[in-house]
Amino acid sequence: MKKKKISLNNPWFVTLISTMIGIISGLYITSYFENNRLLDAKENALKQVESELKENYSLLKDFNEKLIEKYEPVGIVLSNLDKKMNLVIHKDSLKSFQLNTSTVFKYDSFTAVDETQIQLHGDFNFNIEAGLMGKKLSSIVWNSYKQTNYLSITNFKCLTAIEAFYELQEEVNERTIIWKNELYQAGFTANKRAIEKFKNAWRMLLLQQKLLLDYYEYIDDILANCK
Repeated sequence: MKKKKISLNNPWFVTLISTMIGIISGLYITSYFENNRLLDAKENALKQVESELKENYSLLKDFNEKLIEKYEPVGIVLSNLDKKMNLVIHKDSLKSFQLNTSTVFKYDSFTAVDETQIQLHGDFNFNIEAGLMGKKLSSIVWNSYKQTNYLSITNFKCLTAIEAFYELQEEVNERTIIWKNELYQAGFTANKRAIEKFKNAWRMLLLQQKLLLDYYEYIDDILANCK
């Protein structure tokens, strides 16, 4: 039995080949444009992540500066509280005390305790006007990014570097909550041990913030490797 030969000039064959080429070309073009669309969307999403990180940096920088500004004056006041939590200093150090604590203590008057010491009267207030006193460093955009298809087309090095930012941010958020709770509850005024606990929490918060602020300096370099 003879095998049938398909003529290359057969209209049916030409139509079949043309149709297959058209389908393949269409799929390729669709895939190409879909991929480009996804890449463009990913780039826009990363810009939103960049904006979130830089906004967090700005908020943290402002908060950190104000915490540093208050740290020493508050420390001076707290270190001069006696066992009854009265503010007692040497009578000859009044001017120096006022100069160094004016941002947190409004001096009114004093009462002599003995020949060398005086008890100060006034208002102790160290409200910190900063955005992060009422909220925390945001991770909303990044968490949303991780729920999209962009994750599959983002290189691993980029992902781990960005995730490191947000892990450090979460550590700072947690430490900030501890410090703010101590501040709002005013439990640190109970006794000397409570004072030292509060000052230590403050000191550790500043160190954690410094670490994150230093890391923020690399935002542009890290995101440049995400493209």
